[in-house]
Amino acid sequence: GGIGDGRGIAAAFIFGAGGVQVGTRFLVADECNIHDNYKEAVIKAKDIDTVVTGRITGHPVQVIKNKLAREYLNLEGKNASIEELGELGKGALRKAVKDGDVERGSLMAGQISGMITKRQSAKEIIEEMFMEYEKIRKSL
Repeated sequence: GGIGDGRGIAAAFIFGAGGVQVGTRFLVADECNIHDNYKEAVIKAKDIDTVVTGRITGHPVQVIKNKLAREYLNLEGKNASIEELGELGKGALRKAVKDGDVERGSLMAGQISGMITKRQSAKEIIEEMFMEYEKIRKSL
């Protein structure tokens, strides 16, 4: 995770990785079947606009800060039960992905959201990332 451009790919390979995993960048791909509101939230997000929820449940998830995330973190801070947290999060991913609810939905996205500025096709994303990577690789 944490890979959003060719620099991230180059860094991973320099440190010995055999490959990289890209998630958040593809949320805004034309082919990604999520609500337009979710895509716009990712594009508008800054690098400091994500938080990790679910640590106490053993299922940590990085999300874009919104009303749901703030409520969830507040409950976690009060040592709420797993059941209470589960009830709050029930259906939250569907609300984001299908309904486009950017306040009550779980907008799962990594810190690299701040690097994303536009929608593109998956092909364009891959080509752009690897052109950047190749430019860096050749300069080493």
